[in-house]
Amino acid sequence: PPPVSSYGPPPRVTAPTPTTDEEFALITGDELTDQEQADLRAIRVARYVPPPNAEPPNLQAGLEELLSQEGAVLINEKVGYDIPIVLNDRVLWWIDYFARRIPDSFERYLTRSGAWLPYLKTELKEAGLPEDLVYLALIESGFSTRAVSRAGAVGPWQFMPYTGREYGLRIDRWVDERRDYERATHAAIAYLSDLHSMFGSWYLAAAGYNGGQGRVGRSMLRDKTVNFWELTGLRDETRDYVPKLIAATIIAKQPEKYGFQRVDYLEPVEWEEVTVPTSTDLDVVAEAAQVPAEVIFALNPHLLRGQTPPGERNFPVKVPADRVEAFQENYPRLAPAERTRPPLVHLTRDGETLKGIASAYDVDLRDLASANNLPTTARFGDGERIIIPGRSASGTAAGYPDLEPAASDEIGSPE
Repeated sequence: PPPVSSYGPPPRVTAPTPTTDEEFALITGDELTDQEQADLRAIRVARYVPPPNAEPPNLQAGLEELLSQEGAVLINEKVGYDIPIVLNDRVLWWIDYFARRIPDSFERYLTRSGAWLPYLKTELKEAGLPEDLVYLALIESGFSTRAVSRAGAVGPWQFMPYTGREYGLRIDRWVDERRDYERATHAAIAYLSDLHSMFGSWYLAAAGYNGGQGRVGRSMLRDKTVNFWELTGLRDETRDYVPKLIAATIIAKQPEKYGFQRVDYLEPVEWEEVTVPTSTDLDVVAEAAQVPAEVIFALNPHLLRGQTPPGERNFPVKVPADRVEAFQENYPRLAPAERTRPPLVHLTRDGETLKGIASAYDVDLRDLASANNLPTTARFGDGERIIIPGRSASGTAAGYPDLEPAASDEIGSPE
């Protein structure tokens, strides 16, 4: 098959340059006025039908079957897609990019998907949303709870702080529910439902999820179209977003046809919540449940400091479903002094940096910054208290998982 470079990156459409402050605010703002929302409803009356696909370039065997004469109708019937599948050069470019440019990364995302797909699809289905929206989490984070983007979006669904809080997620120095699969998924479902109600299209809802409802809505108004492919006022990242979603969905449903022959999927994660007292260290939960500490930390990545928040009784903590009985039997047997372990605290000296402290304690810099709600570049005076995540004052290491780049950053966009 020809290399990616033989037919170039997805075609670009350059947005008009705003010429006044008013126009700039119109394009970049993220809130739609009542009149703008009414105008959007009016243009949605003319629902679009995707145009016939142009003859695509010849790619690998999986694409040759995909691009047979029946096109989108064939793959919808055979594979069972529940989001619209439009095939064009931009989608084909991303299929080839995933399969040949970043196959190792994409296989890692597929491997991780095994842990979460059953839960995510169930939640989407029960909410009345297309199950294939699960692959938004693939292109956003690679299904990682620890993913952090360059822009500051966090967790499997990559919420920014403002949007996360708007949809009910707790984000503070102790808890960041953007990392909690259960709570973040409920927030993502609510957000996507609102976007679909506004735009009437899952393509446009996905674009709004990435680029903001204001930018997408105003681009629709200016271009007088409800066709995602015809919008000209979107950033390149947002223009690439829907093609990436379609491409990721196509590969994930039939990975063996695109070179992913031996994906070692993780076992599905099943958990239940137990309640513990204030300031309970996750090491203690692991000890009572008789599982390695890293298992409890992986199920509770939203607990930034490796323990439940101070002053909050009966705090819910996730444990493997098959270890609930062991926890309930063993936890009451622990001596009261063993049920809470104070975190390890570092007292700073003048001129110390967060980077130097992370190196001294052999912890991830981004973990340390997140646990203390500080930038990674922080510098200190004398006597400031820095919590060392995943460590108790007794010196116990908690196996705190490393942060990793978001899939959206790792995938990137073509030049």
